[in-house]
Amino acid sequence: MKLFQFISDDSNLQIGIDLDGKFYNFTRMSHNGFIASLQELIEKDIFNLEYLNSVIETVKKDGSLSNYEIQGNIKFDVPILNPQKILCYGVNYVAHAEEGDNPIPDEPILFAKTQNTLLPHKGVITFPKKIGRVDHEIELGVVIGKEGKNIHENDAMKYVAGYTIINDISARKMQIDDLEKSHPWLRSKSYDTFCPVGPYLIPKDSISDPHNIDLTLKINGEVKQQSNTSLMIFKIPKLINFASEIMTLKAGDIICTGTPSGISEIVDGDIVTCELSKIGLLSNSVKSE
Repeated sequence: MKLFQFISDDSNLQIGIDLDGKFYNFTRMSHNGFIASLQELIEKDIFNLEYLNSVIETVKKDGSLSNYEIQGNIKFDVPILNPQKILCYGVNYVAHAEEGDNPIPDEPILFAKTQNTLLPHKGVITFPKKIGRVDHEIELGVVIGKEGKNIHENDAMKYVAGYTIINDISARKMQIDDLEKSHPWLRSKSYDTFCPVGPYLIPKDSISDPHNIDLTLKINGEVKQQSNTSLMIFKIPKLINFASEIMTLKAGDIICTGTPSGISEIVDGDIVTCELSKIGLLSNSVKSE
């Protein structure tokens, strides 16, 4: 079951649902628009198969499912509009560490991106040419479902709401220059549009094993990154545990779990597609100015 957010013809944010390749307006299905966003579903603790299926089955019994089908082109929005935090982990695949000539970390490497980086499916990744090389980084995104602090690894999955696709766009030359000066990564990771995300948010209970998801990134149809989340050095429970010992995690927070090997430069005119099995496909064009 795949949910997404979109902008309706009257410019309002709505929840959509993909059922066997057909798109329906879930906001209208659920109590005549009572719930307006995926984050609201998460905060009400009803972003789960039991609730979602109950709404769909009620509509089907009325014989009115077709009345909710979305017609025409869909203007996608990001699945979480205002996460309090976008937390990212670097060097979390052995092959990626090796391609960057980095040591295998003995603990997770945590950094952050800012909200201005969020970009929806079919949005344009935009950056000034003067910043030099800019790279793609496909990742599994984990959305937190409830508040937690000092979360034990054994309990960590209870705090997950669902999964999405992330492309952690990185100003690589700037990042390397900053590292040489012992400066943080923030500016190289936080240009506007540097975090394409979505389009789907998949409920946790739709995916039995998030550590067995294929990741494939293509530029203009050519495969650049291909791996599986089973190869992450630190698994999701450890990533949640590690972050929660530093800060309180909130519903809607996004955790980016790291990218595999195969990073490469993106340039003006490219089409970048990120595909995660069981989750979907995120596509964005590139414009350098």
